[in-house]
Amino acid sequence: MTEPNPSGEPTAVRLLFEYEGDEVRLLLQQPVDVAVSGFDLPREHVVGNHVEVRDANEEMLSRVPIRAGMDTSVEVFPEDPNEPITRTDVPRAQGAFTVVVPTTERADHVTVVRIPPAGDVAPAEAGASDVVELGTFPLTGGAR
Repeated sequence: MTEPNPSGEPTAVRLLFEYEGDEVRLLLQQPVDVAVSGFDLPREHVVGNHVEVRDANEEMLSRVPIRAGMDTSVEVFPEDPNEPITRTDVPRAQGAFTVVVPTTERADHVTVVRIPPAGDVAPAEAGASDVVELGTFPLTGGAR
């Protein structure tokens, strides 16, 4: 959790992203004065999509999971309300999501990453890294 900032300056930033497939665009950065939970410097890679806050030297300062967004399936609602709602895979995922990340004076940019399940990385890539970078975006002056 971020520590309260004695200067009264925001200690986090709300980021609004739009995506289509693996193409991610940052639409909005908004400084917010909230405590951020659910992040840490990970000791191990957790499968899923995340937003990493990094410094100018690419050192990861925090990693926040993307809890709702970048889904590869959608809910399908039936015509008859007595029938169950189902999920179906989509050929190309698209949509938007919001995430709040902690910031410090060292925060320079954010990177959206995907950590695939073990075995989903091609053998030639497996030794390189199991983190796939989907996009890097600078933090603006008001967001740090």
